[in-house]
Amino acid sequence: MSVWHGLTGQDRVVAQLQRSIARGRVPHALLFSGPPGAPLVDTALALAMALNCLDATARAEGDGCGQCSACTKIASGIHPDVVTLIREGAANIVPIESVRTQVIGRIGLPPHEADTRVFIVEEATALAPPAANSLLKTLEEPPNRTVFVMCTTAPEQLLPTIRSRCQRIRFGGGTAVADADPARASRLSGLADELAGDRHDPSLPQRIVEGKGDAIPVIIGAAQVLHQVAREAAAAGDAARAQRAAARAHAIINWHTAVAIHNANPLLAIDALIAQLHELPGASA
Repeated sequence: MSVWHGLTGQDRVVAQLQRSIARGRVPHALLFSGPPGAPLVDTALALAMALNCLDATARAEGDGCGQCSACTKIASGIHPDVVTLIREGAANIVPIESVRTQVIGRIGLPPHEADTRVFIVEEATALAPPAANSLLKTLEEPPNRTVFVMCTTAPEQLLPTIRSRCQRIRFGGGTAVADADPARASRLSGLADELAGDRHDPSLPQRIVEGKGDAIPVIIGAAQVLHQVAREAAAAGDAARAQRAAARAHAIINWHTAVAIHNANPLLAIDALIAQLHELPGASA
């Protein structure tokens, strides 16, 4: 099975990456950006598999088999040459120590068993400032056979010096409100629709946080609803409605960053988000 299987709605991104692999022209530093719920890290892992698959036929087509030892190790998170930097500790950041040990400490050595070593940062805005600065020179002059993939839902919050060193790949929306439990999925979608709407019942914040872990998918779902509204309004020539929906979606995405990355209290964050939505131009009283 193709390693790109399951990346629903990302056909353009997959085609672009496959062409780059097949031509041997994968940039040394990529910036994967997209709305909350977009499969940024999953795509980065698929890229790592396609670059290192042991099936020569699949690699020639910019793909991976998903079954060889290289692909299975990467999928399982145990490949020595595919490193994912994740957020750690109470501060929920990628600390400088992780960059020093997992990146800087390895960068001078050739890959252990892969053709291409891949470093993935699951949320680039979570890099502590010293960690981000320590990567600048490496991103500018990386060693051979090394690719960096920086993933983020908020590219505007990255250092301009990091953005300028990466080729940006823009993703479409994900499917964050989907859930294996139909009742829960229906509840999350309903709450997302309420949050995206013009008027908000005072009980909405409490209802959103009643289910543990529900706040983030509801916030993501609300942003997706508003992105769709903006697209439809733009297609209908209603620029004012499109701009208002886009502004509301942007505000919601910023609060997703506060909750998911900076560990803000979900109830307080949603209260503040609703207050901000009511203050935006054109908001209903």
